[in-house]
Amino acid sequence: MLATAAAALVACNSDDIKDEAMYTFTGETVTSFCQHTPELTSFYRMLELTGNASLLSIYGHFTCFPPTNEAIDRWLEGRGQTWDELTLEDMQKVVYSSTIRNNSQEFLTTDFTDNATSLLSMQDRTIQISFATNGLGQREIVVNSVATIISGDNEVHNGVVHVVDHVIEPSEETFLQRLQQQTAFRIFAKAFEASGFNEPMSVLYDPDYTAPANYEGEDPSQSHFEHCKLGWTVFAETDDVLRDAGLNIADADTLAAVEQFARQWYGSDDLGNYASERNPLHRFMAYHILNRQMNTGSFIYTGFACAPTYRSKAYEYYETMLPYRMIEIKAGPEINRQRNGQSVRLDESASNIETMNGYIHTLRSLLVYDEEVMTSDVLHKRIRFDFYAVPPQLTNNHIRWNWDYLSSARAFPQNFCGDYFKYNTGSSLTLWASDGWTNYQSDEMLIAGPMYDFTLRMLPVPPGNYEIRLGYRAENWRGIAQLFIDGQIAGIPVDLTIGYNGAENDPRIGYMHDEDTSDDGIENDKMMRNHGYMKAPTSMYTGQEGGKPLRDMSACLRIIIGQYLFQDYGYHYFRAKNMDDKGGGRQFHADYIEYIPVDLIRDEDRE
Repeated sequence: MLATAAAALVACNSDDIKDEAMYTFTGETVTSFCQHTPELTSFYRMLELTGNASLLSIYGHFTCFPPTNEAIDRWLEGRGQTWDELTLEDMQKVVYSSTIRNNSQEFLTTDFTDNATSLLSMQDRTIQISFATNGLGQREIVVNSVATIISGDNEVHNGVVHVVDHVIEPSEETFLQRLQQQTAFRIFAKAFEASGFNEPMSVLYDPDYTAPANYEGEDPSQSHFEHCKLGWTVFAETDDVLRDAGLNIADADTLAAVEQFARQWYGSDDLGNYASERNPLHRFMAYHILNRQMNTGSFIYTGFACAPTYRSKAYEYYETMLPYRMIEIKAGPEINRQRNGQSVRLDESASNIETMNGYIHTLRSLLVYDEEVMTSDVLHKRIRFDFYAVPPQLTNNHIRWNWDYLSSARAFPQNFCGDYFKYNTGSSLTLWASDGWTNYQSDEMLIAGPMYDFTLRMLPVPPGNYEIRLGYRAENWRGIAQLFIDGQIAGIPVDLTIGYNGAENDPRIGYMHDEDTSDDGIENDKMMRNHGYMKAPTSMYTGQEGGKPLRDMSACLRIIIGQYLFQDYGYHYFRAKNMDDKGGGRQFHADYIEYIPVDLIRDEDRE
């Protein structure tokens, strides 16, 4: 059976997949397909011995990447083991690492995008998809950078099978071990070890989190909140990149040379004490680390809710382990892109190096927090962020951008996100996402309850004078809330129902569609600002009403909260408290927040 379907998969869409590589549906299940395919008997034996044969025979939406017998033999040889020496735990890891169980769909090759991040294996690890070109110039689909699909889209009764030529096995190694294995990172590995990050980054679960007993917000079939997983992303320079950037180094003085090099940007405190948070080497390393695990395909949202013309401009901001310092990642990916076009780029062919709880990405040039460049250029702009983007827990526990999980009402426990997002016992939290609605990045948090009170720790921007805004969609089921910034009351309570039946019909907003004005809405924008409102950005998109930018949806608005002077680096907090006397069912819509330097407001674009 495999022989008739074993022609190489040469492209990433169905028009390019050869007919002989397609398996015709015959009523098989994942299990029976493996059982009846001679080249998959070893994997089938694993299914039987681990008790998973029955699981992959039941109705469901499974996507399975079984390795061939030859692939399993090579894997055993690489481990220095025989079949008889394999434990059931080893076999279970192979089976679970090769299988995706989704609540709503299986994934054909036409569903794959480069470095897809929505694919989570039963081993609770990311299935990463990429595309490569073989020696014949044919495109191939590669799984986790090691396994090539040699027979794809074998549709069975309970899913789809993509046969691969290598065993898919998640890494069990720490960041330090993986860095030390890469000869190109000799200097970076030494500095990483000396800085003291390896030990805390080797912890898999948050020791301060305790799952609440009988948590009502959790589906019993899920295990998102039994533990709170930790994860990390490291951007690393090779030895050559560091030397090209001016690092003068010899083996005898590696750490001292890196410390001296880092003093250009990170001061001269606690010299010689590389584990001190004030030490320049430590600070240099901290700016290379994010406390969330992301492969190169999960930095930026470019899905349906991102306007098609804007996807090449999309961006995200992430807080690094250097306190109060962020990086900007733009489509490309490009890190900290300046107005002159200069940026730090990745060597994607040498990135996505997997560890037991994250990824290492190789940089083509030096990454530093240059105070002048960052404050006057890279971060001196409008900074927009989704509520889901702030807590790393939502990324590390596969909640953010996980539409399969968010397609039904969910929540997370009060203590799950630590200081990043907190809500009181009087709050009812609902997590939800849909490409059919009008949200930034398709997702939203809904907070209700007669005494709801929640706080979001916003992204830490540089000192400056900023205007802060809240993006939302007006609806008659919204409520009235008092807003706070850094604990201080922000104006009068806001009524999120205003404009729900069309802001163009409400004089308190004054919305007019751009096409109904003589100047493409320029004066109308000024009038709305006088009322404390703005239209939604053109970069956000919805399929409603035939498909259009949210700027053309009159119920999609931004409230101008106020202008604030931040004199120092530090954390800033957005808080909302219920002020509604019409019952506890009315909601606060937590979608996105914006900062913009006050001096840029006059010339701000509509994106």
